[in-house]
Amino acid sequence: MVQHERSMKDNIPAITIFFSQIYREYRDKILGKVFNKIIIKPWMKYREIEIIKEILKHLQPQKCLEWGTGYGTIYFPIFVSENSKWISIEHEKDWSKKIENINQNSNVEIFHIPPNHFPWTDKYGDGAYPDLTDYVEFPSKFGNFDFILVDGRARKDCLIKAYKLVKNEGVVILHDANRNYYHEPFGLYKYHVLFKDYCKDVGGLWVGSKGINIKDVLNVDKHRKLWQIYNKIGKMLGV
Repeated sequence: MVQHERSMKDNIPAITIFFSQIYREYRDKILGKVFNKIIIKPWMKYREIEIIKEILKHLQPQKCLEWGTGYGTIYFPIFVSENSKWISIEHEKDWSKKIENINQNSNVEIFHIPPNHFPWTDKYGDGAYPDLTDYVEFPSKFGNFDFILVDGRARKDCLIKAYKLVKNEGVVILHDANRNYYHEPFGLYKYHVLFKDYCKDVGGLWVGSKGINIKDVLNVDKHRKLWQIYNKIGKMLGV
């Protein structure tokens, strides 16, 4: 049944998925700006969210790590087993407390790890390793992980650390992978796929693994076609 459902979804034309995602993007904008409604969803485009959801559903990780607490901390854990563990690391105290107060997932644990130094010393304003040493190193105490999402500060350093923490059959995802200065650690991973679009400073996803082909947990061809459509049409529509 699971394989059948997966096949059915994979047969949906990319252009149909494209317009479905556009509808949701505009719906959220209207709800937020016109009706002042808070949308509890990750600060990502739906084309990015769907990739992460698909990987989580197929990988079914038991132990997950997230650098960068946010609405994704509330949203993504619902796609893994209730017996799994989702550990989220955040450098901003007030923000981590806010997410902790609205989180209702019993398998989520949020840790506030303050910076070692501020303001950031790197030229990109992302935070360098000396600025966030404790933040980068803190997850080591939990051992290895099946799934890691890098979506916070010092992302290049977190990617390097993630290589040491992720299991061979695990998956690492980087958000805002359109930023070229995050790309240096990609070569550490035997298997990796980069989804880039017309944005330069935000958006984009990179997926990597030490031991499994990304196509084992994600329909890469389908998502590539979808992103190609966004690069052609989505830019004109601003989505």
